[in-house]
Amino acid sequence: MHIRDGILGPEVCLMAGVISLGAVSYSLRRIRFDLEDRAVPLTGMLAALIFAGQMVNFPLLGLPVSGHLLGGVLAAVTLGPWAGCLAISMVLIVQAVLFSDGGLMSLGANILNMGVVGAWGGYGVYSTIRRTLGSSHAATVAAAVIAAWLSVLAAATLFCVEFLLSSHSSGFDPRGILTLMVLYHALIGVGEALITGGVLAYVLGRRPDLIPELGKAGPVGRVGGFAVSGVVLALAVASILAPFKSELPDGLDAVSEQVGLSALEVERPPLVLEDYAIPLLASWPQLSVSVAGILGTLIVFAGAAVLAGMTRRTASSIVTTDGSHGG
Repeated sequence: MHIRDGILGPEVCLMAGVISLGAVSYSLRRIRFDLEDRAVPLTGMLAALIFAGQMVNFPLLGLPVSGHLLGGVLAAVTLGPWAGCLAISMVLIVQAVLFSDGGLMSLGANILNMGVVGAWGGYGVYSTIRRTLGSSHAATVAAAVIAAWLSVLAAATLFCVEFLLSSHSSGFDPRGILTLMVLYHALIGVGEALITGGVLAYVLGRRPDLIPELGKAGPVGRVGGFAVSGVVLALAVASILAPFKSELPDGLDAVSEQVGLSALEVERPPLVLEDYAIPLLASWPQLSVSVAGILGTLIVFAGAAVLAGMTRRTASSIVTTDGSHGG
């Protein structure tokens, strides 16, 4: 659900960018002390998995639409809302800058809709439901599944609000846009919920200590091997599954085509690569997507892990210098 440049008005893009910048800055401050050192590679690993997962569009049966993972709730439940927001933001930045997937002007809106609403808002819903259902593994998965589905609907609805606030929205039918966005993303949300629940159930079955709420009962074990296996899985998804993704437009692109929002899109020259294509491999499109997916997955992993690690080291130096937690 990556918003392309031109669909939202510049004033809305600016407002969303300011909100997203504040949210990411706040998340960075919070993980300085909330994120354990051993969880740093997990941040990179999960960001890599979400990047690879977002490359794979799945079709919606009976509709000319596809969907893909957003990952906000999955990241927040596994890493906590602050590191989860950071992981999604890193994914979106790499997608926009390296692969022209989503606009640069609308990057703040994409981070707000998928990162802030997905990680912060989704985690709030997850925590509320989990307090009601209990602390069992089944309750944890159920809460994450419901929150994941709702996060997709929330992101779709927020896009409609953002477009309605745009100065050029007067010539379009807001009810029609909202109806299509909610219809398509209610179905896409089912895929989001199934993926989130499946991954979380796998983690709970093997490493429940990695889930923040469940890990409080004892120390977090070594995560190196688990992080490596996650990165390998992400590379496999990006290199093997992504080249065979559905070619149908995703929910937002389908709505844009049907109601005419696509006419507002502003084309921009690609900064590096475009549409996950390697120019030297243009004659082998599937191989090109595989190589681009591997490259992007490694960049996202390194970027998220390095940023989280730098933040943790800054926190450690503050504690060492001040002799206190630092607040």
